[in-house]
Amino acid sequence: MKTLFRTLLLVAIGLSMSACFAEKTYMGKVDVVGIGAGHKVSKIIDESTLKNITVTYADKIKIKEQDVSDKTKYIAGNALTKEFSGEPKFLVDYLNVHQSLDNKVIILDKNGVVAWSGRFSTADVTKANGAYDYGITGIDRMYFDDAMKKFVLDGDEAAEYDEDKKIIFTQDISSMFSNSGKHPLLFTKLPNIKVSNTDGLELNLSSLIKNGKPTVLVFYMSQAAKRDLIKDVGNAINVVNMFSGVDSNTETLRPQRVLQSIQEIYFVK
Repeated sequence: MKTLFRTLLLVAIGLSMSACFAEKTYMGKVDVVGIGAGHKVSKIIDESTLKNITVTYADKIKIKEQDVSDKTKYIAGNALTKEFSGEPKFLVDYLNVHQSLDNKVIILDKNGVVAWSGRFSTADVTKANGAYDYGITGIDRMYFDDAMKKFVLDGDEAAEYDEDKKIIFTQDISSMFSNSGKHPLLFTKLPNIKVSNTDGLELNLSSLIKNGKPTVLVFYMSQAAKRDLIKDVGNAINVVNMFSGVDSNTETLRPQRVLQSIQEIYFVK
């Protein structure tokens, strides 16, 4: 009887440990794709360290900067308006409105519908606070880690799919009062855009989004940002704050660090 009890206890412990491990591993259950806006530039992303993530580039996006001196560019930095053109249109529209693309992230459910939309602003990607639903009472938010459990591990679907909703990015003040306007990607299916892999081979996004399997898409600028005075001053302040014990997150989180964090948290056993 004691032997049987011990055997059952060991089996129970084993099943419990397996269940705990199953909750934490996402291997084979979700695809992660990084999409850089612009041409591939060395040292922005080291693909060799991202074994579980597909790195691509929307290299048909063109960037036209204002024709000013290098000194003016250094002083004004990101305050100078840039003009974006090319394809894909929804990314170009986003860039012309926001002027930058800093680690925007979306989760597509198993049907390819945008179920969660957010942005990585700190190295702790699990705490990125994004939207997964909205209504007349406001926007419902959820941490990225909880969204991964909901839409990947549990296999939940997006709150809805709005087939007629158009992806429109605008600075129109009316969009500030519209939940749909604040999150134009939510509940839509992305157009089948063309991207290039690290070898320059052109691919359709649809070939990377497998039906019946959730996908995480991370969007960022693949071209190196030029130095500017505001950023340099901000970095100097960060150094001072670091030694004075003040926490500061004014510097944009590099996409390499974002993708590396996703791999280490969700794929490395």
